[in-house]
Amino acid sequence: MRNHAKALLAVGALASLAFSLTACSSGDAAGGEGDSGEGAVLKHCVALSYEPLEYYENGTSGKVIGWDVEGAEQVGEVLGMKTETTVMDFDGLIPALQSGKCDLAWSGMYVNEERAQVADPVAVLQTGTQVVLRSDVAKGVKEPLDLCGLKIAAQTGTEDEAHVQEVSTECVDAGKPAIEVTGYPGSVDAIPAIRSGKLDGLVDTTVLAATLGKKNDDLTPIAGLFPAEYWFGAYTNKGSELSPKVEDAIHQLIENGKLAELAEKYGLNPDDVAKVDTKAL
Repeated sequence: MRNHAKALLAVGALASLAFSLTACSSGDAAGGEGDSGEGAVLKHCVALSYEPLEYYENGTSGKVIGWDVEGAEQVGEVLGMKTETTVMDFDGLIPALQSGKCDLAWSGMYVNEERAQVADPVAVLQTGTQVVLRSDVAKGVKEPLDLCGLKIAAQTGTEDEAHVQEVSTECVDAGKPAIEVTGYPGSVDAIPAIRSGKLDGLVDTTVLAATLGKKNDDLTPIAGLFPAEYWFGAYTNKGSELSPKVEDAIHQLIENGKLAELAEKYGLNPDDVAKVDTKAL
């Protein structure tokens, strides 16, 4: 989806039509969906592939930390609920909301119309798709069609994967070789294959691309090849009693600057939080 201004308006319209459901998705520990107060639990689900959004503090073990994780915890505090975080695969996040396994999926997911049809999003951070290439390959890439014929990794089921597939189609239409796209549970899982020469690079968000560029001299982010006006969103189950409460809590945290402060803590641009117009959602 490329017209994200319209997408946000569509999300706002969908959110305004939210209706009350009697189904419970917060589980016995929370005492029922939307409950708050002592003993209530906000079940938060993440996929660990977007440092600094969510990751293990020791790299592969330890506490799950990150901007998304602490943001969800702050929402829990506003609602008077204890937040419990569960790790799962990215493509299982929305089904987990629908099944009641999760109350909140705040995990590097873009706001788009397809997801908004089945879950309730709140925009939290502006971002976009960016390609990160092995530095020797990056020297020859200035425009999207320069990616033709390259071997690129993408996280399965994401818009980043869809965008590189779109460019691959443009390559073929222009008589150039297609991009060889390889799906991974998390795009960073492809880094060993990139270093070995089996892959040329990966596509992911501007957030992760910046992190990879800073931490790895042999990887180079290339800006400007893909649309940049996307929003990460926090999702609740479609039409749930909890949805407007989470939305109000997030807007409060945006407006009082708490999420911007949290962005600075994790090396993100606080202006990318401020760009979210809560009155348009």
